[in-house]
Amino acid sequence: MKKRLYILTFLAVALVILVVGYFGLDLSQKYMEKKYVQLQIEVNKRQAQRMALFLSEELKTGSSEQKVVDRLQNSILGTETDKGYICMFEKKNAELICHPNIKMVGMLIPQTMEFDDLKENKTRKTQDIIKSGIPQQGLFHTEHSTEIVYMSPVKGTTWMLAVHENINEIRDEVKNQKEIFFYGFLFLSFIIAILATIMARIVGRSYEKTIEEKNEILNNRNEELKTLNTDLQQQKEEISAQKDEIENQKFILTESHDKIKHQNEQITSSIKYASRIQHALLPPEKILKEYFNEYFIFFRPRDIVSGDFYWLRKIKNSIIFVAADCTGHGVPGAFMSMLGISYLNEIVTEDFYNFEKMSAGQILNDLRLKIKTSLRQDEEKTGTKDGMDLALIILDTETNKLQYAGAYHPLIIVRNNKMVEVEADRMPAGVYLEKDEGFSNNRIDLVQGDTLYMFSDGYPDQFGGEKNRKYLNKRFKTLLHENSIYPLEIQKENIEKEFDVWKSNNDQVDDVIVVGIKI
Repeated sequence: MKKRLYILTFLAVALVILVVGYFGLDLSQKYMEKKYVQLQIEVNKRQAQRMALFLSEELKTGSSEQKVVDRLQNSILGTETDKGYICMFEKKNAELICHPNIKMVGMLIPQTMEFDDLKENKTRKTQDIIKSGIPQQGLFHTEHSTEIVYMSPVKGTTWMLAVHENINEIRDEVKNQKEIFFYGFLFLSFIIAILATIMARIVGRSYEKTIEEKNEILNNRNEELKTLNTDLQQQKEEISAQKDEIENQKFILTESHDKIKHQNEQITSSIKYASRIQHALLPPEKILKEYFNEYFIFFRPRDIVSGDFYWLRKIKNSIIFVAADCTGHGVPGAFMSMLGISYLNEIVTEDFYNFEKMSAGQILNDLRLKIKTSLRQDEEKTGTKDGMDLALIILDTETNKLQYAGAYHPLIIVRNNKMVEVEADRMPAGVYLEKDEGFSNNRIDLVQGDTLYMFSDGYPDQFGGEKNRKYLNKRFKTLLHENSIYPLEIQKENIEKEFDVWKSNNDQVDDVIVVGIKI
């Protein structure tokens, strides 16, 4: 009876080991093949990138494209394509321009040829992969073989470099290793089965002797379990108390969250109300239409309230207009903008008006003095560094004579499709590191059809585009010039659209104001 048991034990162990080993080796083969493919793709990737970089550097040294192509063709000519090789395509039409087999050069990749994209795990047309010009990795299927390929574009050209490796070489190598492992495992299984049978005999003989020892151990364990059960019960009670404490803390946190949420809603509501007040202080559209035949104002605060503002007043035949950008944005900027509007209302009055004496530069001088005085900017310790940059014009509607003064913000004039920039003084309406000087007063004779532009730095400073960089003043002034041929209503639409496209998903970095006025 015991001999039969031992024989059955031997056969059972051997069978289990063989079955597990067979399926294990099969899975191992697939895993090894996958890893080999991934490793070969990485090797191809590095080789393709280095070669693409080398070709790009060759072009930078002054070599012609044809000369670089000829050198590459000569270097790969005669390479065995059954294993691994390098070739290069023209992205525009998927034409082979370099190949170890000279007869293949000039051939177009067939539309039907497929490419297994291992990164996205889907099959695509090989032509589409080449024409995309994007680095790709995967399996390239030809009539006679399947090849591991990594494609890399050559910078500054319309070439697509490809490094190939025949996957059948990898599969043969994995298959040979599988056979070696299988025979070794077969021998090992036999040895393990014999050892398992011997161990079964030893265990069987000692089983009766050890069963009493195990019973005694079990009794001891039972006593230990009783003790552990008592400890667990005590821990359960402690956990229950901790749970109650956590629930209490959760309630406190929820209550605090609700309170903060309510406070946030109140603050947001207050800021929105402040926004309505701020907009009420801006010149209404009815007045703007009354004073200007054709104009646009692109005004977009970064937050609910704005640090940018525009201001208008007409005294007799003179229109005084301001486009300003205060220090900061949001609530601090809004406070400064309301301060600026208030001071302009105080400065520009009927008593102040006399076209021969009243000047744009003097208005900025008076505005700067009021800001410095109210913000105590003459005091080194307590004074703030806030102020505003702005462009201010005085337009005589009867003579078309214009006065302009600017604090950092220039005035752009387009006449007969030619753009002229009237530079601003390089100092703010506020505290300045250097000694205060009077703002320059520029006098300009306008003609019918002139277009004036004033703006803050919010538009040029906006990050965006493909490289996520600033829009910059040069590009912005070109935008104004190119759009100056259109009616101002269309100009505003184009300027807004360009801003939104440039910004895309980026956050707005600053308040934006752009003003256009046609004479």
